[in-house]
Amino acid sequence: MRKINLGFDKDQVAIVELSPDLIEKSKDAYINKLKSNPGIEDVAFSAQKLGASDGYMTWSLQYKNILFGAYVFPVSWNFFETMGIQVIDGRKPTESDERGNKLVFYGYKTMRDQLQAVPGDRLEVGWMNDSIQMNFAGFTDDIQFSSARQKLGFGVFVLNNHNNLQPVSYIRIKAGADIDQIISHIRATVRELDASYPIDIEFYDTIFNQLYQREENLKQMITLFSSLAILISLAGVFSLVMFEAIYRRKEVAIRRVMGSTVGEILRMFGKGYVYTVGICFVVAAPAAYWAVSLWLEHFAYKTPLHIWVFFIAFAIVLFITLATVVYQSWQAATMNPVNNLRNE
Repeated sequence: MRKINLGFDKDQVAIVELSPDLIEKSKDAYINKLKSNPGIEDVAFSAQKLGASDGYMTWSLQYKNILFGAYVFPVSWNFFETMGIQVIDGRKPTESDERGNKLVFYGYKTMRDQLQAVPGDRLEVGWMNDSIQMNFAGFTDDIQFSSARQKLGFGVFVLNNHNNLQPVSYIRIKAGADIDQIISHIRATVRELDASYPIDIEFYDTIFNQLYQREENLKQMITLFSSLAILISLAGVFSLVMFEAIYRRKEVAIRRVMGSTVGEILRMFGKGYVYTVGICFVVAAPAAYWAVSLWLEHFAYKTPLHIWVFFIAFAIVLFITLATVVYQSWQAATMNPVNNLRNE
């Protein structure tokens, strides 16, 4: 899940959410003070913390009499360059796109393909004044700002939407820069502009850990209970083999006297457990396949469920079981048969 292609460069980006008052009064000072540090490459803004949620603001849009809903991401003009997002069709955004009354949209590739949209075409927002000029300036790949549970589908970046403040700042840090020194510089900058604001600096690693916390907890729970189940099973196998070795001691002695090898004795003990593990696999594998398939249905992006994974699990369980059987039955198989017969 953490290796899914997001469509943007999340490395070396610090995220700081600012107060609306600081953005309104000191945005330019904030940018200039941050960029005075040679380790900071650029600073961009958005209205929402992108990549931290499965749900975002949606608008009702219209293109050539086609009504549809789309996720909307109000961003600054330099957001694409700061986040490493490529414009695959149309022109790149410029600083002038943030001026005037014109709304500039960059749609997802899926939107372009399904609507057959072209850069320069008009896009309408149902609840806005028709006199406001709104156009597609270009299109990007489908950027995955949500977790793998959800495919955002129709999404648009909008520039120059003054109805939405953009308090979330994205600070691109140059490769090789001292991260600790950069963090100190960011904290000092915010304190200088608003000493009372409690600053919180995040990186995308932390954000995605929070986004997948539910899966992380599930993984830990499955690992814990699977380990306990294996340990309990091994304790049961160990006890059964010990009991069987004592119970069949005379039989083992006679087989040894009649010429059976240690290997044949070990196979005698292990054969029943191989059958048992095989029967358990036949029962458990379909149930596990069904349960995992049901769980994967909650994800829009998911790994294929390969059958070989279950056979590897079967091989591991079989190996652990046979290792336990061999370890416990070895003494019975190698004991002097004369002593066992005399005791019997």
